[in-house]
Amino acid sequence: MSTEKQKITLACEVDSYRSGWTIVRFLSHRFKYHPPERWTARVTDGFVQVNGSDVSTDHTVKKGDVVTYTIFHAEPEVDFRYDVIYEDDYLLAISKSGNIPVHACGVYIRNTLIATLKNIYGENLNLAHRLDRETSGLTLLTKDPNTSRALGRMFAQGDVWKLYAAVVHGRVREPSFEVDAPIGKTMEELTDRPYAEIDGDLIEDRPRYVPRRRVDFEHGKRAVTRFEVERIMGGCTLLRAIPLSGRTNQIRVHLDHVGHPIVGDKVYKPRGLEPRVAEIRELEPGAPETQGPQKPQAPIINRHALHCRELRFVHPTAGQIVHLIAPYPDDFLRLIETLTGKETAL
Repeated sequence: MSTEKQKITLACEVDSYRSGWTIVRFLSHRFKYHPPERWTARVTDGFVQVNGSDVSTDHTVKKGDVVTYTIFHAEPEVDFRYDVIYEDDYLLAISKSGNIPVHACGVYIRNTLIATLKNIYGENLNLAHRLDRETSGLTLLTKDPNTSRALGRMFAQGDVWKLYAAVVHGRVREPSFEVDAPIGKTMEELTDRPYAEIDGDLIEDRPRYVPRRRVDFEHGKRAVTRFEVERIMGGCTLLRAIPLSGRTNQIRVHLDHVGHPIVGDKVYKPRGLEPRVAEIRELEPGAPETQGPQKPQAPIINRHALHCRELRFVHPTAGQIVHLIAPYPDDFLRLIETLTGKETAL
């Protein structure tokens, strides 16, 4: 985390659905990363304005009101590296690193992929789909509103074929299998992330609650993922994952549900499976056996081992088939090579 904090003012417009709500209720519903009591404190302390003016906690907002929220914020460093895989007058496809959020979320506001790319390609650039911060690979963007709407419908209707690669814990026995398990959302409190005071009274803004997905047969929405074994590597497996629906964290949740969580996943962690994430490390080369065991180095991969490898769809304007492929990034390849004990060309 950078120590340099900046004053940032965020803004949003009240929609018709939330018109007539109190400002605290509006903020708590619209931005769930803080509970009502924290939004009450923010309003009381003057960090929230409506149409440029301070308001009380029982102030009622109406459609079209502009709500602004001032924070003093420092963002974690990210890896801004990306490769352009495809570009024309309507679309931009890039392969991103495994340490950059695609859009503003949580503690990330400015250090995002979309903010970086808009500085290069202009404000009309829009995300067609989303990847987790730690998921590397293909991210598809549109350059104009018509293409954005058309591609958005294609993703919503399942007309975009997606293929991911995942390294998971355990030896998967079936050559292929399908997980049909509904996914719901729960809000999880971050108990290990305290708030920090700045200049005595200005509080650094960090989410207190984050959404976590889980299999929920009672309230969840249907989610289906097909998996195919590509390679067994010691105590791990390289899988091809084809999501047949588009739920948030779907692949990660489904793999955790069947007992094969993704290597390096910090949320959906292994339970009694070997090898543990901490044991998948590079070894110090050249140490003779007489000197005892080799000294382990840093973990090979510092994120979850999930990569968006391929996208295939009909171009919304030109009408031809577009098939995009993103090579594995270096950390993903190093993990595979270490697990197989030899160099692998993929």
